[in-house]
Amino acid sequence: MKTKTKFLVHEKGDVYAYFPDDFADHFNNRQSYSHIGQHSACSPDYAAESRPATIQEYSDLKTELESVGYDLEII
Repeated sequence: MKTKTKFLVHEKGDVYAYFPDDFADHFNNRQSYSHIGQHSACSPDYAAESRPATIQEYSDLKTELESVGYDLEII
């Protein structure tokens, strides 16, 4: 099963993967993933403040996720 994924960039320049269908906790946060820190909870508000990442910006992170077993559906 593919994991729906958005690659986003926050204003600080941090690129991260956001999994909108994967709840992280009972506070409505979703799972996210970045090079540093790897899996963490992400507020939908934080994701809404971020812009979509370009392919150049997220290609390394996509490769990293696929190398650990993710089958991604980029949305």
